[in-house]
Order: sequence, then structure tokens, then C-alpha cells
Amino acid sequence: MRSGDVEGIRILVHLNNLALGGAQINAVDIARTLRDRGHHPVLFARGVDGPAPLVDKAAAQGLPLVVAGGPGTPRGAVRARLGRLAREHRSQVLHAWEVPAARNAYFGPGRYGRLPVVTTFYGIRMLRGMPRHQPLVLGLGALLSEGRAFGHRDLHLIEPPVDTGTDAPGAVDGAEFRAAHGIGPDERLLVIVTRLVPDLGKDAGAELTVQAVRALADPGVRLAVVGEGPSRDRLRAAAAAANAELGREAVLVPGQMPDPRTAYAAADVVLGMGSSALRGLAFGKPLIVHGAGGYTAVHEPGPAVEEHASRCMYGYGTGERSPAALAGQIRGLLDDPGRRARLSAWGRTWVVGRFSLDSVATAFEQLYRAALAAPPGLAGWLRDAEQMVRYDYLKPTGRRLLKQQH
Repeated sequence: MRSGDVEGIRILVHLNNLALGGAQINAVDIARTLRDRGHHPVLFARGVDGPAPLVDKAAAQGLPLVVAGGPGTPRGAVRARLGRLAREHRSQVLHAWEVPAARNAYFGPGRYGRLPVVTTFYGIRMLRGMPRHQPLVLGLGALLSEGRAFGHRDLHLIEPPVDTGTDAPGAVDGAEFRAAHGIGPDERLLVIVTRLVPDLGKDAGAELTVQAVRALADPGVRLAVVGEGPSRDRLRAAAAAANAELGREAVLVPGQMPDPRTAYAAADVVLGMGSSALRGLAFGKPLIVHGAGGYTAVHEPGPAVEEHASRCMYGYGTGERSPAALAGQIRGLLDDPGRRARLSAWGRTWVVGRFSLDSVATAFEQLYRAALAAPPGLAGWLRDAEQMVRYDYLKPTGRRLLKQQH
């Protein structure tokens, strides 16, 4: 426990889902760091059909995780289980990650203002339906003005963290990944670690990179796209088409890795966005940032650095997808070992100084204490009531809760 802490805070952490997405990994890493400081987190999530890799990650960190129901479980039942867990755990503050969790918190243990709720939203565009008078943490500075326009009155900027201790040069051996996938020591490897989903342009960035590898037509360059999701089959079809044209296995889509650190370590260049991009930098790899509208850019000293950071390592293009332009960016890195070395050292220093897990955990620790010192109470809860009912899927439940107060 940190000096000055009388006793740890009992924190109920409501995860958005059980996939290995950036926000979920952030939530687990922050909870583990706070646990190691003497606090008492417990994790909660709705169940899923199929694999739930976050369960194993939480267990590996020694964090308790309660899973409620499955995708078809009514929201009322999920919220009731969340409430029981809050009582059993004697939670003092509820940390909700993303919009569905914020709604569950508001109509569950946080109703009537009985339990302070802190919401974190690490999306790239504001969404409605989150409490506007309780603390809302955004990961993108570019969203602060939009959040105020949406009526939020208690906004905080805490950028997504990176565990720069475990994500670091030399932390794992990249030769393991290369050997497992038949990648020679002299081949230059491009790596993308992502959830293969159509939102946020993640699958579009991966597909654009496949097309860029086709345009490069360099027998010494290979691409590995590590991840799972609904866009997997489409990406595998694109990879198969590229491999057929090039006459070799230039593009690999090996699926999801519970611990993708060996993939980062194996890379010569990392491509991606969000937490994945930051992890690539933490491993000391040159980075090309993906984004919407065909956006790609090398992350290097200059005007784009703050833009990338303020958008959580994301960018906005003109809408034109240019494999040739991306191929030129890749070629510019692969053909210049000195530039790669400079960007490796600079990127590692930059991400450690700005996104370390320890500093982010401290910011949340302070926010929890502020929420405990000034709980919302019934009046604070009611200020958001009409808006929350409007955007909640269980409108009859919300109306019934309001009626009980009048």
C-alpha cells in the first residue's frame, strides 16, 4: 500500500465484455496494479458464447472475476447480480467500463446514488446514454469538447495505459513466434495485433495492409495479423488472394493469442491503433498508425505525434484507401535500418514517459477518492434519470425506478 493510505478502497470493476480488447486489458491491468497497492478490486462481466480469454487473464493476475449469465441474459438479471456482488464485496465505488456497463451501474448498484460510479469510455467518438453528472473518464483529449456538448459535467482525461514493465524489449523472445510460423531470421516481419471487427476501421486497416504487401511484392517481407472477430473470414480470404498472387505465404492470419507479446517482439514494424499501437512502441518497434478513411502514418517526431496521442493512436483520412501510399511508408522503414533504430528508441522513451501503467493507476486512485469524498446521493442520481431512461433498453424498468421516487 502507498504511504498515506489508511486502508484500501473496495472497487467493483464492471468490464465491457470478456474479449481481449484494449479497454478490457486496460481494466484488468489497472485493477491488478491497484490490488498490488493494497486496494480490493473485484471484476464483473456478462458471459459470452464461446471462448472468454479474459477469464484466464484475470485468473493469471490473481484477480477475482464474477461472470453473470450469457449474451441472452436479460439486463435486469445482470444488474441484479451486479447488485448482489456489490453487497457481498462491500464495494465502495463502482468502475464501469464503456456504455453498457455504465447503464448497468446506474440502474443497478448505483441507483438512487447509493454507490459512487466512475465510468471510463475509451471510444473514438462520443456516445449518448452515460450518466452526465457522475465522473466520466475519456481516453482522447479530442473528445473533451464533444463530451461537454453532450452535457457531461464531470469529465476527466486519463489516457490508456501500457504496462511498460512486461511490454518491453527483451521481456519475451520473438524468435518463438517466428519459429512457430516459419518466418526466417532474415525475413522482415510486419505485425498487426487487433480485434477483427468492422467498427473503428480495425479490419479496414488490416485489409489495407494486406493490399500494401501485395503492392510491395517483396519476397523478403511477410505480414502477420494476430486476432479474432467477426471479420476474420473476410481477412483470411484477402490473405489467401494475396498469397496466391505472390506465389508464397506472404500473409499469415494465425488467430488470437492470449498473450501476443512474442508477436510484438518478433516484429520489425508494428501497424495498428489504440492500445495495440502503444504496446508496439513499448516493445521498441517502429509504428505505422491506422485510422478511419484509409488513414496511415508513421509515428515519428513532428506535428502528428500530439494528434495521434489525443486520438488514442488513431487518425482520420480522406476516405481514399491507398495501398501504394502505405506500401511506400513500409518501404521507407524497411529500407532504412538507421531510421528504424532511431524510431525504436524514441518511441519507447515517448510511451514510457506518457502512458505508463503506474501513472494511470495513480490517476484512477485519486479519482476514486474524490468520488468517495463527494458521493452523488439521490439528487445527483435523479439529475441523470430522464436522460438515462431515454437511452436505456429497459425503459419500463427505468420508469418504474423513477416512479418510486415521486
